[in-house]
Amino acid sequence: MNFNPYQFLGLDSSATREEIDQKYNQLKAQYQKDRFLPGEEGNVAAENLERLELAYRDILAKLESQQATEDFGSIYGQIADCIKKDDLSKAQQLLDECSSREAEWHNLQSIVFYKNNWFLESKKQLEFALKLEPSNPKYQDSYDKLKKIIASRTVKPEDLRTTDAPRTTYDMPGAGNGTCTGSTCCDCLLCNACCNCMSCMGGN
Repeated sequence: MNFNPYQFLGLDSSATREEIDQKYNQLKAQYQKDRFLPGEEGNVAAENLERLELAYRDILAKLESQQATEDFGSIYGQIADCIKKDDLSKAQQLLDECSSREAEWHNLQSIVFYKNNWFLESKKQLEFALKLEPSNPKYQDSYDKLKKIIASRTVKPEDLRTTDAPRTTYDMPGAGNGTCTGSTCCDCLLCNACCNCMSCMGGN
């Protein structure tokens, strides 16, 4: 039977950190006192004290993991918002500040590279995302559509180069013409798949 740390403490999994600490301290004090009782009762209390420490560590680790996930979700939301506003410099700054490189990080980095007209690096980042989450339909759809765009010859050969650093929109020939690839249809395909934003076509 699997050990349920919350059940051992007599708490629900939705318990707050304050409730968890309060219950832990209460049980710890009780088990520390009871472990000196004679016979089996003392042995059970000593065992429960060890199990209490294990349960408490497990719960704290879970809470930390949940908080980290929420923090990353918040950061990714900020990055996506910057992309929608075409604030690519800020989006890249936030990406660079992330300490973790999860699948969604690579997906967002792919979008920034794509909107900066750095197509091969965009494709590479989607490959990283798919390696981490191979069954993610959003990443796969974006990857398939990007490959079609690259193969469609609407992208200039010089724009397919992989260099040491991505070229910004301002460095690209024809930048500022309202499209990323030079083709509104191609932009529509990838933007809908990647970030659900129509900003590069003048939409909302």
